[in-house]
Amino acid sequence: MHYKQLILTFLLSVTRATLVIGLIQKTPRYQHRGTAARKERGIQLQHPSIKGLHKIIHEKVRPHFDSHLYADANEEEYSSAQEATPISSSGKKEFLALSAGIYLASTIALAKLGILGQGYTDALIAQDTGVALLTTFLALIFVKVVTKLAADGVLQSRDSRKIIHILSAPLFMICWPLFSCEWGARLFAAFVPALQALKLYIAGTSSDDVGSNELANAISRSGDKEEVLGGPFIYVIILLSAIMLNFRDNLSGAIALCTMAAGDGMADIIGRRFGKTNKWFFSESKSIAGTMGFIVSAALCSIGLASWLMYTNAIVVALPMGALVSRIILISVVSALVELLPVGDDNWSVPITAGVLSSILIY
Repeated sequence: MHYKQLILTFLLSVTRATLVIGLIQKTPRYQHRGTAARKERGIQLQHPSIKGLHKIIHEKVRPHFDSHLYADANEEEYSSAQEATPISSSGKKEFLALSAGIYLASTIALAKLGILGQGYTDALIAQDTGVALLTTFLALIFVKVVTKLAADGVLQSRDSRKIIHILSAPLFMICWPLFSCEWGARLFAAFVPALQALKLYIAGTSSDDVGSNELANAISRSGDKEEVLGGPFIYVIILLSAIMLNFRDNLSGAIALCTMAAGDGMADIIGRRFGKTNKWFFSESKSIAGTMGFIVSAALCSIGLASWLMYTNAIVVALPMGALVSRIILISVVSALVELLPVGDDNWSVPITAGVLSSILIY
């Protein structure tokens, strides 16, 4: 049954992505890009001889058609201005609201049809919908507060970025027990990172505006909006993938997310502060202090979240607590070593390593 649900979920995700991309391409901002590109390449829409003919005609009959020419010029200028105007902040909010509505409506429809689980009652659907909306609201408030503090100069860009990196996934996982036990609850939980991914994509590809600049300054190293589509975007994709693949089935997804968020995030903070004099002999950008910070932070976060999820019966683990803790520490150590490798992108390699090892060592 789960294989059928995964296939249907994949098809639904493709449909949603196609619809969202279609909506994006229809916005004035993206329609303008094609015209702007043609103008930049210097594409001539009229032959020179035709332009010359137009010039002669206008010179001969100008006294009769001056008013029409000025009207046409004004209309063309107005049209160009309209075409070049980027989508407004309110337009982005409307687009996000529309996308959120489509996602939730389609998920609720699948739940009512019994595709997401035969035991999905109206009460459980209402529960998961309510928790999804609540956690989405809290996530938006959290990111908005941090971005505002960064914009006002209270936080430096690198600090605000790490605060969001370290806390986003663990804070969301604390709310996982609020969702129902149905298999399809993961689709309601995935609503949170899916909406954040769309928000990051819009911020990373949109024209300059205050909202996009604030978000870029808060979660990117350089303040460049295109950097938002790097590490931060990968972060929410990993979160989305962990929810869809594991969620409350086992601890693999939770440990992978804790290792990515707390381990990788704290390694940078501790390494910058205490690692200037203890660099690894094979890397000038990695320090022993940063690696130790990675191991301790990843282990503590994973053990804490695992204890919470087990205490609330959100996830069941057969191992004794002592054996579970020793395995989590081993996973943190191996993941820290993978983070030291000079090849690959640790945004992907660290959570994948932690997830795979969790599946092998704990289950």
